[in-house]
Amino acid sequence: MLQEHFDYINKDGVSTNIGPNAREILLQLAEKEFNRGNLEHSIFHQIRLLYQSAQERYRPRLFTEDNSKSKTISVDELLAQMNADEKADLPNNALIQYALKTFKENPKEEVNSSDPCDIFRDISDPSEGVKRIQDICKQMPEEWTVLQLCKGFNTLSTYSKYSKIHESDAAIYVTILRHIRTCDYPKPICLRFSSVDQKELFNKFACIVDRFKQCVEGDHKKWSTAEDKQHYWKLLDELNNFIAVSRVVIYKKTLITSALRSLQLAVADLKSFLFPWSFLFTGIPHTVFTAGSYMHELWRKIDTFCDQYQWNDQSRVLLSLAALNAHSLTNMQIEDVCTFLTDHSKQRAMAFDLLEQIREQQELKTAVIDLTKNDDDKAHRYFPCVLIVDERLDHFYWEEINICQEFTRASSFQSLWRLYYLYRKNMKHGYLKVSITDGACLINPDKNLSKMELRMSTFFDYWLPHWKKIVARKPTNDEFFKDLLTRSCYVYTGHGSGLQYINGRNIAKHVLRSIVFLFGCDSCRLHTNGLYSELIGAHLYYQAAMCPAIIGTIMPGLDANMDRVATEILSRWIAPNSANILPWNEVEMTSWIKKGVIKPATHSPKCNKNSQSPLPSSSTGYNYNVGSLCAVLAHVHKRGGESKLYNTVPYVCRGLPVWNCHVEPLTFN
Repeated sequence: MLQEHFDYINKDGVSTNIGPNAREILLQLAEKEFNRGNLEHSIFHQIRLLYQSAQERYRPRLFTEDNSKSKTISVDELLAQMNADEKADLPNNALIQYALKTFKENPKEEVNSSDPCDIFRDISDPSEGVKRIQDICKQMPEEWTVLQLCKGFNTLSTYSKYSKIHESDAAIYVTILRHIRTCDYPKPICLRFSSVDQKELFNKFACIVDRFKQCVEGDHKKWSTAEDKQHYWKLLDELNNFIAVSRVVIYKKTLITSALRSLQLAVADLKSFLFPWSFLFTGIPHTVFTAGSYMHELWRKIDTFCDQYQWNDQSRVLLSLAALNAHSLTNMQIEDVCTFLTDHSKQRAMAFDLLEQIREQQELKTAVIDLTKNDDDKAHRYFPCVLIVDERLDHFYWEEINICQEFTRASSFQSLWRLYYLYRKNMKHGYLKVSITDGACLINPDKNLSKMELRMSTFFDYWLPHWKKIVARKPTNDEFFKDLLTRSCYVYTGHGSGLQYINGRNIAKHVLRSIVFLFGCDSCRLHTNGLYSELIGAHLYYQAAMCPAIIGTIMPGLDANMDRVATEILSRWIAPNSANILPWNEVEMTSWIKKGVIKPATHSPKCNKNSQSPLPSSSTGYNYNVGSLCAVLAHVHKRGGESKLYNTVPYVCRGLPVWNCHVEPLTFN
């Protein structure tokens, strides 16, 4: 019966009636094939189910079946097809003259209609589908690591409300689609994680947002006493720390009690759940592609060992990835990895000794690295890791598994491929090259966040005064597409994602090249209404419009802290208008947050005239600026400028890794 259902949803080579039912059929097939040991077939069904054909609705359609023969005609072709009377009338026909002029000045964006987003449109055989996956992975940047995260099958969640789906426990599949040895061993690898603690894990992540809202919601103006304010901050500290305690809010003498769970505890439990494989969330080291790389010798050792004991390709790749990251592994991790790879006690001991030897060699190499370099330089040691995240797992803080790693997210393998395919000619070293020289911002359009408006307005006036700014008013539809989204960068600061001021479908009709920042609560969070349906989010509309990267949040935030993180991200990635102004990391934060006043901090050389410390300098005037946007976000997750987890874990990048060549050249030596 399951096979009959699968044949139905693949009818005519197009997914039919994709929705909760079809998704569950594919997920059940993925689970069934995994249990049978057919890992490649399981991977095929997982990739299929993460890309719902309903996502096609976001894409502008050039053709339909009824007009599939129609095509775009150039101005020269149109003129050549005119008859004598039409040519004679042309000089006096103002409308046609205007149309021809418009076509010449605004040529239509090229869209690869021959390369549909659904890469399995003509494929129903899993083996053929896996071959297509391998072919596409080989075409992606060799610097990328690509992991897919998929939540397992649970029959109870099919028709549940989305909050219940969040809470429902299931296994988590981690599929390695692209890795450092993909060229030699292209078959994807799938690992399934499950434990007796998984229900508690899902419960913790499902409740974090609601519990955060319980801490911050309410009429703060009525919390007039010092005791009330002190208790408010105590609640947030409890949310941030390891302990789980009862929450008591003093409001009109009423006690409201609710159990708090820690963000740190949830993140720690996620790492424990993935033990010992959390090292898979690490990209490829920059040193791999430099002269004198030790990779050739490392792979020789691994291959010699695997050939000797006749290990299969999956074990060879997993051992290779463990060896690549051996310096970060504990003895317990190494032992568990070896136990997974082989049941043979002697081979397990030999593999342990091999990884231990490799770890010692890596530690010796690390010991001679110049540790006087600043922390930001160390953050660039690994190329990006692209996470393809199931919508049912998108609320997890995956970036916290390795806070030194550069991450970006995609909703499906097909969507990632479509985005990369469009921009592939401008990709280098795994990054899309951009140059942020102009931009636009929309600040507080609802006019009810006066302090945020003051802070962000003063920041843009100070750092980027040449940008187009719309402050304290709602923009028109024309302003959105002519003044805001036509520039190299667009920043929104206000409530939510800003979709309340513009129809998402209008965004999807355009081809937008802007890098988009959405600094609002839940601005990049997936959500639904009522019973389970395909989830929606602001970033899906922007990605349908081919925006290379969207930065936003997956949970609410506190406005002052969000403004601080927003300016930290923007100032580190975008060069200031003048090289003579104070670097943002030398600004007195308290003065700016409370009063919107920008002045030197006590640690700034400009504040201390007797200081012998030179001002930051580089080719652009500031080594404070960083080319990789993902590296800037990694700095945030390392609590570089803000120490509280609830102020840093929400920030994610969706789309491609981008590099601002205007602040730092894209080279790796």
